[in-house]
Amino acid sequence: MVLPAVEITTAHGHVLVYFAPRDAGNIRNLLAKIDIKGPLGEPDSHTAMSMADVIREAERLGGISIAAHIDRVKTGFEMLATGYPAWKGDIINSSGLYGLECDDAANLIWYTENDDSTATGAERKKLLAARGGVSALIGRASLAHLQGSDAHTLAQFTTGRADKLLTRFKLNELSFDAFRTALSDCEARVRAVATIPKSLPRILGMQITSGFLNGEIYHFSDNLNCFIGGRGTGKSTALQSLAYGLDLTNELETHDNCPGTVVVYCEDENGMQYRYERLRGKRPTVVAKRDKEITDVPADAFQVEYYPQGELSAVAKDPLKNPSLLQEFLDRHLLLSDLVGKEEQLVTALDQNSAQLITLEVSAAQLTKKADLLAEINKKLAIAEEGKLKEIAAVQDQLSNEKNLAVSLGEIRDQYDAGIDFSDWIKDFDDYEEMTKPLTGAPASNAALLKIKEAMNNVNKSLSSTAEKINKTLKTGAREMTVALGELQRAQKTLEAQINVKITELQKKGLAGTIADHQARLKQKSAVTQEINKIKGQATLLARLRKSRSDYLKELAHVRTELTQRRKDQLKSINENLAATIEDYTVFVHYEPSGITDEFCAFIREKMRGSYFQEDMADKLCSQITPPRLATLLLGNDAKTISAEGGVAEEWANEICQKLRRFQTVHALQSMWKPPCPVITARTKGARPRDIPINQLSDGQKHTILLTIAMLAESNIL
Repeated sequence: MVLPAVEITTAHGHVLVYFAPRDAGNIRNLLAKIDIKGPLGEPDSHTAMSMADVIREAERLGGISIAAHIDRVKTGFEMLATGYPAWKGDIINSSGLYGLECDDAANLIWYTENDDSTATGAERKKLLAARGGVSALIGRASLAHLQGSDAHTLAQFTTGRADKLLTRFKLNELSFDAFRTALSDCEARVRAVATIPKSLPRILGMQITSGFLNGEIYHFSDNLNCFIGGRGTGKSTALQSLAYGLDLTNELETHDNCPGTVVVYCEDENGMQYRYERLRGKRPTVVAKRDKEITDVPADAFQVEYYPQGELSAVAKDPLKNPSLLQEFLDRHLLLSDLVGKEEQLVTALDQNSAQLITLEVSAAQLTKKADLLAEINKKLAIAEEGKLKEIAAVQDQLSNEKNLAVSLGEIRDQYDAGIDFSDWIKDFDDYEEMTKPLTGAPASNAALLKIKEAMNNVNKSLSSTAEKINKTLKTGAREMTVALGELQRAQKTLEAQINVKITELQKKGLAGTIADHQARLKQKSAVTQEINKIKGQATLLARLRKSRSDYLKELAHVRTELTQRRKDQLKSINENLAATIEDYTVFVHYEPSGITDEFCAFIREKMRGSYFQEDMADKLCSQITPPRLATLLLGNDAKTISAEGGVAEEWANEICQKLRRFQTVHALQSMWKPPCPVITARTKGARPRDIPINQLSDGQKHTILLTIAMLAESNIL
């Protein structure tokens, strides 16, 4: 298609004006109207009129204007003057302006919502926003961004065209009106070639052996593919077989129509090809081919979104009551595996930490009571030393103390004998490298990695050598202590025999009952002392486990904050796409801070069972407070703050403290998460916007929203 057009030099740069073939004569009328100075067609011919005035006159004559090479020095209006004087705003706000031509592909973002985050970019965004407020431009505030051949003759256009960047237009027909329509709907119908990816991820084909579709071979189009057929012809089976071959589902495996073998060929956006082969009952084997080299790769190397029949319906049915399903749906458009994997590791580590810590915490909580009990026993023993048993009481007490010391020293001897183990600190570089292959192989990277490997090997050698030396010393000490403890035990037995002789004499004098009471107290003191020493001996481990738990919880909070931020970051593109696709209403996705409380509420209801704590009160509590915050308040037995922050009566807050103030419960709350709740809001357009309950939308409208998210969300996934 050839359209009559002219390039005009105005007071503010060059502008291209196009006319319908039937109005070709209006080019001469336009040139006469704007008073061209100099011979027509010569490089120095121009008009003294502003570009905005020329555009206005061209529009009056039925023409379409595009500002030419706006980023070119001296002839592009953006480069003609620094800053943003009023005449630039006049150009952008012209209803006859349909597009902007750029020489440099990097400048195709100028005058878009994705413009530079610089001061000049901010000014261009302001001018674009002002264009949106012009009544004559309602429905086409966006400007088409183009690149052209810059040919001034037909010969220039046809010669050497392969090296010139052009623009693609989607036209319903080859006509001027279709050209105008494309520029008016530029986001869908106009693409500068430089902005089009060289390739897109696609499924090339599939081959099926045995099963319902035995012998079928599918060659897929690079564009949209549809399976069309009557009931029972294999449409669903074909799609399920494709998903099965790509390791997206195992459901088909339980059915008789499952293929014996599925082979799928794919190609990613970088041109790398993949071959999936899956035998029934087995995991798929996947290889990738690039530059004639074939390597094994994991099954998720080529990422695909798969929606089984009815899945979107389940999400759309009631997204308010099932926010978890909606969040899972939104997460399909994000790469979260690194954070989700880290979160799972931290929660597992916290569970393991809790299993060790709870026993120590319970013991530590008894330390004060045991210390008080020991003090009471010592008082009674002191009285005995001043009474009729003073001849032996003091010696017995001292001997008991010495035996308790021997028990503690024996435990230390056993720890020495067991030695130390640095295995947690010894790391194998090769194991970590193997798990993360393939790597770049770049010389600089290899050199750096070699240095890291040498450093790790040096640490491993040092730790092994150090552990060997320390353990040798510990073993020697343990043997020496064993000998000395044997000597101590024999000395204590000799002293104990002497005491027994004196006890026998006292019993003959009628003091048997008093002696029995005294010996019972000595045994009790021995037991309590050993318990206290054990608790104190665990103080270092307790402190280490507490610190580890605190560190795990901080890291978990950081991971979840980052996970939340990634989820929120995708909303900008999702909401932009919703606004561009759905015109009847304003539809957007956002997050409610009250969060997804299903797990939290179920936990609270279970722990408060039998207390008549109503479900609505549990829902209110869980919507107003987070699990970690509740755990902190429970540790402090702070019922008053629980009442204030959780929105429950203080008597119920006291009941919550009484029932939930257990280490196991508190630890479970510390690692529990109440993620922000995704909400879809639909709002009428007009002077007085009104929110429409999402469930009042039709199934078709809800499916349109979800499909818009699925098809247009920012993602590298097919």
